[in-house]
Amino acid sequence: MEGLESENQEGIGSVRAAISLYGERINGRKQEKLKTRAPLQENSPSKAGELHVAKIGIDRLNETRVFAEKEKACAEAELSTAKSMAKELARKIEEANSKARAQNSELNSVRKQGRSAKSLESDRQYEEVIRELEDVKKEVSRLKLDLASALEANAKAEKEIEASRSKAMVYSQSVEELKEEIEEANEEHVLVEIARIEADRERREIEAKREAEADQFAKNLEAARKRIEDLKREINRTKELESKLAVTKSDVEVLQNEMELVRAMERKDKENGSQKGDLEGRSMLRSAQAELDAAKKELGAIKEEGFQFMASMDQIRKEMLRISKETERLKKLGKKADSHVQYLNSKLLKAKSKLESAAAAEERTKGIVSNLSSALQQLKNETEGAKQEKETIDNETQNIRSKNEKADMEISSIEERLQAAVKELEAAKASELVALKKLKIATEKAMKARASAVLKSSTLTISKSEYDYLSKRAAAAQAVADKKVAASRAWIEALKAGEKEMLMRAEHLEKQMREARAMEKQKLLEAERTSIDKRKMEEQVHETNWTEENEEEGEEGSTLPVGAAVAPRKSLRNENGNRGGPRRSKMRRVSASSAARIAQSPSFTIKKKRKVMPNLVKFLRDRRNEK
Repeated sequence: MEGLESENQEGIGSVRAAISLYGERINGRKQEKLKTRAPLQENSPSKAGELHVAKIGIDRLNETRVFAEKEKACAEAELSTAKSMAKELARKIEEANSKARAQNSELNSVRKQGRSAKSLESDRQYEEVIRELEDVKKEVSRLKLDLASALEANAKAEKEIEASRSKAMVYSQSVEELKEEIEEANEEHVLVEIARIEADRERREIEAKREAEADQFAKNLEAARKRIEDLKREINRTKELESKLAVTKSDVEVLQNEMELVRAMERKDKENGSQKGDLEGRSMLRSAQAELDAAKKELGAIKEEGFQFMASMDQIRKEMLRISKETERLKKLGKKADSHVQYLNSKLLKAKSKLESAAAAEERTKGIVSNLSSALQQLKNETEGAKQEKETIDNETQNIRSKNEKADMEISSIEERLQAAVKELEAAKASELVALKKLKIATEKAMKARASAVLKSSTLTISKSEYDYLSKRAAAAQAVADKKVAASRAWIEALKAGEKEMLMRAEHLEKQMREARAMEKQKLLEAERTSIDKRKMEEQVHETNWTEENEEEGEEGSTLPVGAAVAPRKSLRNENGNRGGPRRSKMRRVSASSAARIAQSPSFTIKKKRKVMPNLVKFLRDRRNEK
């Protein structure tokens, strides 16, 4: 601004020089700052396109934030269910341990007593324990899957937060660029105002000069009119004098004729010799001679006055020629001043239109910047909230990981204890088999003894316990069989319900994947449409600017004098290129990656669950075959 003040103090000769000077100053500053940057009017469509893209990006960011919040809520719900399932599994494991202890105690009592009914009951309890162990293993695997999905959702939320943070950084950079452009527009606005003030000052000076010249011309015309009137009076006087001269000439001729007559009369009188006639003739001759002399003097004076009038007429003619030339010169100057004033008026109108467009663009940019600043503040608040949420999620994930590690350790210890219990049960079962073999041998010996006794006598004596055992064995076996059948049916129904639930979940996830893909395709189509519209707008603006430049160059070439400097315009495409392209591609890449993550995570969980289910079925079949 100091340079501008010094230039204004020095003074600018004409409006064209001021415009060219300020245009060169503007172009110089733009080349120092951005080297190739189009004017504000040419940048306004690209800015509008960039702001449209920024709004689309903000909408996408809000959608991703909502999706991340939903994923976080789902992850928290899954974590709470996993915690409750872990507690339930711990409780079931404790119950299984207590049952295993009770089973061990019962096995010990069976070993001591060696009763067959107790051995059947121990088999049934052993099967129940095995079934419960399988349920526990299934629940543990399901808990592991849920924990893995929760961790995956947490990682996805962290990635979404990072993406939102990067988008916020990009938007902040775009806001900074817009602020710089607004500052440049303000500088251009100030320069245009200064040029307008200079143009008004020069217009007032030119109008004052025109008025002064018009007054001088009017005065000169009035003086010329007065001179012409005086010359007309002099001409009339000369005409009167000429008429008088003609009259005097006629009088002189008459007098000359009279003199001739007098001389003839004198000759006659001389001939007659009359003395009286001589005296009268001489007196008449003298009077005629005196009149003739007076007429000659008057004629000489009239001739001198005629010569003077002829000289004054020549001077008047010369003055008339000079006045006509002066009037023609003043007319030419007036026409030139009119054309210059018209040119200045056209320049002022163009400057006013540019100033109005710059003011409108400045107002639009101010509104856009205010909206972007509010959006940026909102994004900052959201990023801060996201940071806090991320910290809480990190703490929760660390706690969950520690709890998962503890649960894994507990599960591994429980599995070790269960394996030890299974080994103990298998050892007990082996000991029971040995006891049963011994019991069979003893019963065979007793049966042989009884058979030999039956051969000797017709009656067979048995103990009361054997009688009770034989009478109650069928009912107990039937009850155990019914319980086994009911348990197998319940297990089959549970498996079917689990498979149905898994299928429903898979269908729901596939539906979500299809919806996400459709939304992503729609967003891509919208982005492509916006990019196409932006390109069309840029081409239209480029064409209009090109035509305006050609028109202005033609007008300036016809009106401006040689040597007038005009600030060159630069096209929007040569300077900015496609400024919105990289941002759009970046946002497309981010959206595509998020869609890929959304599309990949459910299929991964489905594959894992589908892979786990055959393993469980295979394990159960192996256990049944072993039984």
